[in-house]
Amino acid sequence: MSGPNTGDSITERAVEAYSQIEDPRLREIVTALIRHLHALVKEVRLEEQEWEFAWDFLARMARFTGPERNEFLLLGDVIGISQLIEVIDHERPDSAVGFALVGPFYRANAPVLGRGASIVSPDTAGERVRVTGRVYDLTTEAPIAGATLSVWQAATNGLYENQDESQPDYNLRGQFQTDDAGAYDLVALMPTPYPVPTDGPVGNLLRVAHRYPYRPAHIHFIVSKSGYETLVTQVFVDGDPTVNTDVVFTASGNMVGEFQHDGDHYSLNYDFQLRPGVSTMPKAPIP
Repeated sequence: MSGPNTGDSITERAVEAYSQIEDPRLREIVTALIRHLHALVKEVRLEEQEWEFAWDFLARMARFTGPERNEFLLLGDVIGISQLIEVIDHERPDSAVGFALVGPFYRANAPVLGRGASIVSPDTAGERVRVTGRVYDLTTEAPIAGATLSVWQAATNGLYENQDESQPDYNLRGQFQTDDAGAYDLVALMPTPYPVPTDGPVGNLLRVAHRYPYRPAHIHFIVSKSGYETLVTQVFVDGDPTVNTDVVFTASGNMVGEFQHDGDHYSLNYDFQLRPGVSTMPKAPIP
């Protein structure tokens, strides 16, 4: 069967319709997107009612997306795309800290705090952990002075401060700088596992798939310095049984830290390695 309205001919016509995009990388991405989406439709012989469900699902995600939450990014996380991009874009030896997805709750302009300061408000429930370590060059192992560590995490109720009106503004968020020896020192909240938001379309998808919606206990870090590739990562708790079932496929052995009980608090010593390159910051999902 041939003609302008056969499956293959429609695909080729669609590809040709976008062949005049001037930017070569954008043209490559759009062409691949068209071909792969058309291939999906042909492979499963998508029905009209199923297509209607698909665009309605996207419309419902849009209704759950705003300044405080990005349902589209959450979908990318729970189907593994966000972490896949990190793994492909940032190949590192197993001995180095791994890259992780930025997640939907990174917020811009966290307060800059002094050495040893706490990101935890005094009235926040939970045990504290003193986190120390150093930032150094992955190639030369030389210390990196003046590196910035952006830190954020959820409270023990599983909510980030932008989700929880009872928390102070920018609670459990902060920025720190390394000293001349590349060392840093801060106080955080001992992390606990928590579920991703399940009250929207992504939650419906997880329930249909019978997936466990929890993330392992972790603290987010972005480590940056001019002249170095920015490291986006998360530090998980050694021994947390949910590491192997992370709903966003991120937790792995090269992002696990030994949180040790130390008197009336916990302590963690954790080093970060940066590779020379271009320093770029990810777009913050929350302004």
